[in-house]
Amino acid sequence: MAFLTALAAPSSAATYKIRWYLGHQNLDYFEEAAKDFKNVVETASKGDISVDIVLQATDDAHPGQPSDVAAKVASGEIEMGHSFVDTMGSVDPKYHAFEAPYLFRGYRHMEGVFEGPVGSELLADMRSQGIEGLSFTYSGGANGIATTSRELRSPEDLKGLKIGCYGDAVDQAWLKSLGATPVPIGRKIESIDKMARTGDLDGVVITWRNLERESLDTSFKYFNLPNSSYLVSVTYINKKYFEGMPKEYRELISKASLEAGRIERARTIELNEDAKSEMASKGVRGVYLTEANRARFVEALRPAYKNAIEGVLSRGLVSKIKNTKDAPTNPLIPEALSRSERTKTVKTTE
Repeated sequence: MAFLTALAAPSSAATYKIRWYLGHQNLDYFEEAAKDFKNVVETASKGDISVDIVLQATDDAHPGQPSDVAAKVASGEIEMGHSFVDTMGSVDPKYHAFEAPYLFRGYRHMEGVFEGPVGSELLADMRSQGIEGLSFTYSGGANGIATTSRELRSPEDLKGLKIGCYGDAVDQAWLKSLGATPVPIGRKIESIDKMARTGDLDGVVITWRNLERESLDTSFKYFNLPNSSYLVSVTYINKKYFEGMPKEYRELISKASLEAGRIERARTIELNEDAKSEMASKGVRGVYLTEANRARFVEALRPAYKNAIEGVLSRGLVSKIKNTKDAPTNPLIPEALSRSERTKTVKTTE
């Protein structure tokens, strides 16, 4: 494990020592956000709080495996954690909501959920497990489905395809409902290219950034269903430890985490846009749906929601997310990037 030591206050002088485990490897801008959090908290507390950041801590190796980081935080073995929300489904299944297809309208809707009552409810629900949720980040952002040789413009286009996915109940349910075969790969994105070349995968649920990171343009030629689901992470702290801190320190940590999350989300959107441009220059074609075709996907997915997804998330949560209003324009996110992909004008044959 690697430790971030920059900006550290002398740990011997600190009353409150926080070990913060980052439970995934795809840090990108989150590493910068974590450093900002560390600097703000240590400076504002005048060294009374120290933050040691552990990079690439062990977490979800396989689908369905409980989060090792969350377990350590809940038990008090470490103080803070940061994990992908699909892994946090082992703590609360409602965190799988971000994998549900076409539940979110776009980035501004996501902001409305993150910083509104639904986001607060999701963070608060972890308290029963001994964890205090602090904030959401992307650490990925909008997913699509990259395919090796087929454009996906209608629900029927997924039939017979082997699609790599994390592998929990939600993403397996919706892929199966459209006639695809879900192939659980967890977070082992380094295995995607080989599996595509051997014919074990025809497609994969992925972000533009991860497509670029793994140089998957050599195997995948289309990026379909952009913004159909989201790769999200959450920051959290041991509840008992947090409640034992003075009120001003709790407020400091909460505010610093929220601000770090906002900055990371904005920059992740930009990073995905840059990756999209890079992949397009290498021949990967973005496939965007007309409003009519998007509506066909939404309609085709109703049975998956009724028969499986709502059973995992609860119908109440699905309704609350759908009814959440888009957030006002985030000043950190250029308006052109914060709009949903589906607002683009698409000229294509239905």
